[in-house]
Amino acid sequence: MRARRRVQFILPEPTIEKLDQLKEQMGASSRTEVLKIALELLHWAVVCRAKGEKIAAVRGGEISETIVIPSVSSSESPRR
Repeated sequence: MRARRRVQFILPEPTIEKLDQLKEQMGASSRTEVLKIALELLHWAVVCRAKGEKIAAVRGGEISETIVIPSVSSSESPRR
């Protein structure tokens, strides 16, 4: 089992409200669970972008929106 460490964040109230909304919508047991899932999703997206792939929302077989991740381009390798 990997060692666990406590990390504390100071977040503005609107961010806490979003975090709590996501917790409710996802049925997550805690804010920590939401943040872990969000981190995994961001890591996946950064790895995809590093491989030159685009991240997009697809609706009806058509790209409806492309997601841009600031400071990440296909020429950069993901940091671990």
